[in-house]
Amino acid sequence: LLDMQRLEDRIDRRFPPGDGLPLTLRIEKALAGYVRGQLILSTVIGASAGIGMWILGSTGLVPGAERYALLFGVWTAVIEVIPYIGPWLSAVPPMVYALVVDPVSALWVLALFVFQVEGHIVVPNVMANALRLHPLLVIFGLLAGGELYGIVGVLLALPTMAAGRAIWEFFSERLRFDPWDDDGVAVGVDRPHQRFGQDPG
Repeated sequence: LLDMQRLEDRIDRRFPPGDGLPLTLRIEKALAGYVRGQLILSTVIGASAGIGMWILGSTGLVPGAERYALLFGVWTAVIEVIPYIGPWLSAVPPMVYALVVDPVSALWVLALFVFQVEGHIVVPNVMANALRLHPLLVIFGLLAGGELYGIVGVLLALPTMAAGRAIWEFFSERLRFDPWDDDGVAVGVDRPHQRFGQDPG
């Protein structure tokens, strides 16, 4: 934090000037957007799980579950931080409770967590909005992170994508590429035969 301004000045001196924010501030805002999106996700999914367990308990489908609905909701909100694996881990305590109270009621708990529609719809869309990426990119990014580095890759995939987008925007404002013609020669650049006086025929 003490050297942030010095780092920004060094980066700006090495690249053409731009009108946007410094690179470090862009990355900081991108990561803040990821954290904000994760907090929204945890709140929505945790509240959904808690309300669902309360309804199952109140209707008698899972006896006594309404007394622990708040705990189940908080657990789900906390464990939602882990993509893909989190939703499955969040179902473990309610499933264990349902199996102890009434094994048949575990089917209702399983249905609640498996068919939790907002988990399949809200997660990609909220994170896509927070990171300003297409929802499919969010899904593919998580899959790629898990395939490359396992659970660590899944945890780091979205913050890395957020920082990558910030870096891309920084350089896209400062770099301009020349167009190319059909022969693979940059427009405005003399062809070899033109430079050396050769006849194109």
